[in-house]
Amino acid sequence: MIPHCLLLENENTKQVVEILKEIGYTFERVNDFEDIAQKLDEGKFHFLIFHVNDLENKIEQKKLSEFTTDFPHTLIILITDTSQWDLTASLLKRHSVYDFIQTPVDLDHLKFTLDRSFQYLLTKLKSQFINDAENNLYKRMVEIFDWKKSISNKENENIAADIIHQMNINLFQGSGIGTLMSVVSILISKSKLDQDEKSYSIQKPVMDLLSENYEAAKSMFDSMSISQSIIDDEELVTKKLSPSKLLPIIEKEIEILTEALSIKNQKVNFSQMPISASGKKIRLDETKLSYVIREVLINAIKYSKEKDIIYLIFFQKENFLELKVINPAYQNDDGSTGIPEKFESFVFEPFFRISSVVDDSYAKFEHFRFGLGLPLVKKIMDQHQANVQIYNIENNFRNENTKDICLTIRFPLFDEEK
Repeated sequence: MIPHCLLLENENTKQVVEILKEIGYTFERVNDFEDIAQKLDEGKFHFLIFHVNDLENKIEQKKLSEFTTDFPHTLIILITDTSQWDLTASLLKRHSVYDFIQTPVDLDHLKFTLDRSFQYLLTKLKSQFINDAENNLYKRMVEIFDWKKSISNKENENIAADIIHQMNINLFQGSGIGTLMSVVSILISKSKLDQDEKSYSIQKPVMDLLSENYEAAKSMFDSMSISQSIIDDEELVTKKLSPSKLLPIIEKEIEILTEALSIKNQKVNFSQMPISASGKKIRLDETKLSYVIREVLINAIKYSKEKDIIYLIFFQKENFLELKVINPAYQNDDGSTGIPEKFESFVFEPFFRISSVVDDSYAKFEHFRFGLGLPLVKKIMDQHQANVQIYNIENNFRNENTKDICLTIRFPLFDEEK
């Protein structure tokens, strides 16, 4: 995953802008210290970066401490120099900032610092959620399911309980193998041997049920094949195409999902490509991106309600193209709403589910199953060297005091070759 940064821009940080562009990290800018809190509140950033000279007095330093309290999942990186070392050391000691970079800023040093800090952040988020009793199992599971190889037989016993649980949910709840087995049982018991004892007669309702669940089971095995191909594929996407190529992919997937949308009378509205993105390119594999669009749309459809509208909105910001998929957030079984903050990174982990309830209505449209949908989305976006996040946002579309779920994909932009 590519870290997403918020940069307080001034003369002292202009060099950082160019380096962030060069190393391909996505970022947004603010020009005033007073605007930082609002920007952090509007989006999700892994890092806040600014120069020590922006902390001119105790007021800014107090606000800095408030940032660390109000936005604990955003690490503060300070650009500093030897003349301000006393202040820098004090901020580090008080944990107001996580790390610092000394001027003149070096590309390799900046990248190393951000990469190291990002790994700390991910580890911190995981350790906050997973208790000690589960920690060893979780780490072992991540080691095994690291997308670099298929799960080997000798390792299976370590995560057997998790896999069996997911197989039970996906294979034997709703239509598919479970119902198919039941229908076969009915077929055997209800079919009648004719007088010549050369053939059996089958009632039409039983045959219809058998055909329906055969198709569901076949769809499940097809999804297994696609998932396996994604898991085993380690190639980075290098092909660069115009961002406009995303539009026909989205249009095709919406058309395919017409029946799924009709189940709850839902609609999908999507914006056109920003004019500012013309003349740019993104890394784009059409087949893999179609899997991503299908999965994020199916998720939005599943977790939305009757007559809800799902929005797909493009933005061009700084050095990246942003696609936001937005749908209403509703209360979960545990009383939380949408994607609780503590789960924002875990929904991209294999086998993780906020709810264990399977909505069978959409099974035939899905490419990915077994709790692997968003993990495989993340895998594909990693291959595009792009970023994907999911989180709750304040509702700005429906004029109601509610929240929405926002899945955000950020593609680094490249200039077209002349």
